[in-house]
Amino acid sequence: MSLGIMSAEATQPWAEEVRRARRGDSSAFEALVRGMQRPVYGLCLRLLRSEAEATEVAQETFLRAYQNLERFDDSRPFDLWVLTIARNLCLDILRRRQKVQTEDVEPHAPMLASSEPNSEDKAIEKQQRQSLEDAMATLSSDDREVLALYYVQKRTTKEIGVIMGVAPGTIMARLFRAREKLRVRMMAAERGAA
Repeated sequence: MSLGIMSAEATQPWAEEVRRARRGDSSAFEALVRGMQRPVYGLCLRLLRSEAEATEVAQETFLRAYQNLERFDDSRPFDLWVLTIARNLCLDILRRRQKVQTEDVEPHAPMLASSEPNSEDKAIEKQQRQSLEDAMATLSSDDREVLALYYVQKRTTKEIGVIMGVAPGTIMARLFRAREKLRVRMMAAERGAA
């Protein structure tokens, strides 16, 4: 085939699995899901701050991706398409929460348990992680989303712009503001703990 097709497939590792899944190969779609489970669940958890809701939305995300696989534009990155679906589902839930004005009372538990509970280093790391999670919980869903996509999922500002439907420059500004808010909250928490 042409060099253009070869280089496009080299930069889109999901292309073959998408083609196979469209032809009805369930193992190909399972491979796509396995590759995206952690990023999708992670984004949902950051936005919704509820493990149960994050799990439910992640499952719904993959169901919608499967149902709309024929509509997927092969020129777009598959992972960004799936993350956009997850984001939109999360935003729907957040909008419904605001309408009924309920509070999310489920505390965000640390995701990793310490295998050495007596280790001073692990205790300090856990405390720092919890402080960060507590500070993140005080941010708006928009701020949590942009920070999670950039730092946790290691997405570029261009990729985040595609997911959120805004220009990369807007993402850079949002990142700057979100980092500043997080820094201020972390410093206030440190002063309060001292």
